[in-house]
Amino acid sequence: MRIVLNQERNEYVIIESVPNEAGTNSPRASKDKFEKHMDDMLDVGCLVLATITPKLQKQHEYVVSYKMIQNLKGIF
Repeated sequence: MRIVLNQERNEYVIIESVPNEAGTNSPRASKDKFEKHMDDMLDVGCLVLATITPKLQKQHEYVVSYKMIQNLKGIF
């Protein structure tokens, strides 16, 4: 999975926690960075869910990618 994430340049999503949402007065670059992180997090979350067992899928269905990986590391 890390190979795919690295190739897609999304590996940071499982390494870094979710950033704080950019406020309304924040620069556009901050807002864009937050939106990109959220979009990439959704992609990675779907990939992770597709590669784990149905029981683990159920447990992590509504968990963000970073927390999902942290939980799975704790389990295994």
